[in-house]
Amino acid sequence: MNIIKLATRFSYVMVAFIAGISVAYADDQSEFANKIEKIDFVAMSGGRVAVQIQTTKPLANPPAGFTLNNPSRIALDFPAIGNGLGKNSLQAGQGVLKTVNLAQAKDRTRLVLNLAKMVAYNTTTQGRETTIILQANELNATASGAVSRFAEAKAGEQLHSLNNIDFVRGKNGEGRIMVDLSDASAGIDIRQQGKTVVVDFINTELPAKLQRRLNVINFNTPVLYVDAMKQGNNTRLIIEPQGLWEQSAYQADKRFIIDIRPVVEDPNKLVQGSKPGYAGEKLSLNFQNIDVRSVLQVIADFTGLNIVTSDTVTGNLTLRLKDVPWDQALDIIMSSKGLTQRKTGNVIWVAPSDEVAAKEKLLLEASQQIEELEPMRTEVFTLRYQKAEAFKNIISDSKQKILSKRGSAVVDARTNTVFVQDTSKHLEEIQHIINKIDIPIKQVMIESRLVIADEKFGRSLGARFGVQKQQASGDTRYGSSGTLGNTITQRTTDPTTGVITETIANRVGSSTLATTSIPGTVGVGVSADGAQDLNVNLPVANAFGNFAFSLFRLPAGFLLNLELSALETDQRGKIVSSPRVTTANQQKAIIEQGTQIPFQQATSSGATAVQFKNASLSLEVTPQITPDEKIIMDLEVKKDKVGQIFASVPSIDTQRVQTQVLVANGETAVLGGIYEQTERNDVDKVPFFGDLPFIGNVFKRRTKQNDKTELLIFITPKVMDENLSVR
Repeated sequence: MNIIKLATRFSYVMVAFIAGISVAYADDQSEFANKIEKIDFVAMSGGRVAVQIQTTKPLANPPAGFTLNNPSRIALDFPAIGNGLGKNSLQAGQGVLKTVNLAQAKDRTRLVLNLAKMVAYNTTTQGRETTIILQANELNATASGAVSRFAEAKAGEQLHSLNNIDFVRGKNGEGRIMVDLSDASAGIDIRQQGKTVVVDFINTELPAKLQRRLNVINFNTPVLYVDAMKQGNNTRLIIEPQGLWEQSAYQADKRFIIDIRPVVEDPNKLVQGSKPGYAGEKLSLNFQNIDVRSVLQVIADFTGLNIVTSDTVTGNLTLRLKDVPWDQALDIIMSSKGLTQRKTGNVIWVAPSDEVAAKEKLLLEASQQIEELEPMRTEVFTLRYQKAEAFKNIISDSKQKILSKRGSAVVDARTNTVFVQDTSKHLEEIQHIINKIDIPIKQVMIESRLVIADEKFGRSLGARFGVQKQQASGDTRYGSSGTLGNTITQRTTDPTTGVITETIANRVGSSTLATTSIPGTVGVGVSADGAQDLNVNLPVANAFGNFAFSLFRLPAGFLLNLELSALETDQRGKIVSSPRVTTANQQKAIIEQGTQIPFQQATSSGATAVQFKNASLSLEVTPQITPDEKIIMDLEVKKDKVGQIFASVPSIDTQRVQTQVLVANGETAVLGGIYEQTERNDVDKVPFFGDLPFIGNVFKRRTKQNDKTELLIFITPKVMDENLSVR
């Protein structure tokens, strides 16, 4: 019993999942003031079925519902009502109704009717009883004027609204119209009116921005146009398809979707449709040694079709079929007796296969002879967007010639006109081709952005140090590793006493840090350029701050020169380049801005010639618009700038990306990025002395560098409408 219960729950959960709600089981449901107490099934005349639902309290409005075509289901929602049956599945077995499933959510119970085929239904509420009447005939979406009540409107309900109407092309070439509703309880009616499908949203408001026509011809689906308009308190969608098609509709919460699928006409298929296999209404046959013509007459009476049988069709057969689609039964009869059939409208011609093949061959030969003898006509086609010469090449292509053997085409380039001489049939085909290709080409605006962000940090600390010994007979110099800049030496002789006075001044900028007066004739070692000799020379280049001093000890004759220099830099920057270009669909476009750098280059004759190198910002793109309004782009984005000079020839620093991307209309995609980080810690020092604690800093130079650079490339395509404004 537990296994059976588990299997029942699994089946129930799958149904509820397809229906689109969360589930609660009958044995663990929450309490509701109103519950479904009883469900009865009543067979009615004409094959109709009535489903009678009794609740604890009366309902204010009929339950809202929606349908599913594959599998065939009708789902109705009972708000604020629980499942009081104690079970979640009921076996019906009445007409088209197979089973009934109930799935309870937190605030509602969904009743799902599983059908053998999709039929129309009506819902009425009277007191505590709600009645659902299922019709007997299969719902034919293409039947002119037949109204399908997709979702029941509630009496006295509040006004609904449409939030959005969209169109996309499905995977199998179907046109899919998606309507976003303000809530899931809006009433919906569907019917075919002439060659259009009309969808009415009951008591539903349509915003002004959605009252428009969607031109979806270029999506290559059976749908040409979708018109949205107001009809009193209702909103109406008029869908205009072309060719052979079939439609199905379903609703998932607040989204209503209707699919228009193409149907390829098969002359040998009795019931046209996109579904594989047989789709005719089922019948049962049990005959013993019956004439073939009589069986065909039975099928004709059952289907309402006209069956014309050739005189050569003879013989008897024994047949026993139970619940078989009538088109499958006819195929079984055809194959068993070596017959074939051809369908034209509601007329089926049945004959032996050899006879049908012989007649079709005669028809083709006669058609070819008529085409060779048919009089020629001349038609003038003035093209608006397509080049006349290009169109002539299309219809006159030798590999796949559209013109007949006798046909010809002449172009007048001045008026962009093509003069075609051919039979009436081929002229009609050419006009059909012109209607397809002589249309304005969509424009695309492509905007690219190159963002270069850099952050640079550097810190340097250096020192210059020198020691000198002064003697009466001359100078004793210790080391000679550089010079101390801004060192000024000045000697003056007192004419009265003969004392020589020497002034030594070390300057940082314009400040004098030390001045020493030395009496007597003691000389100080001065190099040829008048600057002091140094033992350590490790300064910071282009330092923004220096500290220097000179110390002279008179008894020992020592002169100490010391200079400390420091530099710290912190740089942040961002460069944004945004080239943009507009081009036609599948047409290459290039935009470029930059500099051509000249340089001299030797030629084979020994002379020099001026050559140029490009350093530019450029965008090269070839867009392709897909039927679902997406853009495929072949892209090349470059940003070049002048680099270092090598042997009088400039180098080019290049930042470039070349790729193919698929981007939705108006969306931005990141094509690529380059992140570069440089970290350096450099130390220049005097051996041994630079390693001494504390004092070693005088004998070394420290440099710290941390540079970050990031490049990001973005692309944004936008399709432009017929008025050349961006959508």
